[in-house]
Parts: sequence; structure tokens; C-alpha cells
Amino acid sequence: MALKKLKENVVGFIYEYYRTDNDEIVYRGSSEHQEDKWGDPLKKVDKWHREGNTFKTKYPYSWTVFRCSLRTPFGEKVKIRYVYEPKEMTYEELLKLEGNCIQEAQKDGLCYLNHTSDPLKSFLKWNKK
Repeated sequence: MALKKLKENVVGFIYEYYRTDNDEIVYRGSSEHQEDKWGDPLKKVDKWHREGNTFKTKYPYSWTVFRCSLRTPFGEKVKIRYVYEPKEMTYEELLKLEGNCIQEAQKDGLCYLNHTSDPLKSFLKWNKK
């Protein structure tokens, strides 16, 4: 898989998982899925998070606390929704927007299942050349 370039244009969006019993935001993330013959972008992201460990893929599945939580009874109490719908932007803009959305919610004690509050900083750390 080629390393994504920060100045590369993507059609990205921000989503969040919220508790259906109290509307509490537990996780925010970003994606570049697009509407296509396989369905709605949000539904594809949700399926990947909930069932991705069962998919035969070229790249390894990432076992995060968040994804593991979705496969417990807790997963029945959360749903996914858009924070920002798909639009064209650079990959760097998407990562910055994601970080801003996470940090905004964390000020109120939310997004406690996010591993990082600064996806751009994490990208730069793990993708040094």
C-alpha cells in the first residue's frame, strides 16, 4: 500500500459513534469511503469496525479497544452518524478536522474510546521517511 500524501486530494468525512440511551459521543473518526456499488460510506465504515476482523484482506486488521468494544453488548448500544458529510479536501485537512472534532468532544469528557486526539501528529510520527 502506497503511503498517503498529506497534500493528496481525498473525499473524506468525519463520523462519530454515540450511545443510543443518552446520546453520549464515545468515538470520532475519519474515512475516505465513497458511495459506490457496495453501498453507503457510513454503513461500510460501520461494517468494517464491527466485522473487519472476519474479512479476508491484504492488510492486517487493527484490533483497537474501540473495535473490540463493538463486539460486546456495548456495541448494541452505539450507532454511527456523520459529523461532517463527504467532501473533497486534502488528506492533511481531513486529519486536522478529525483532530479538532475529537479534541472538541474531549473537552466535555467524550470520545474516551479514541486512541489519539491528534491523528495528524500520529500520522507524522508513524510515517516518517
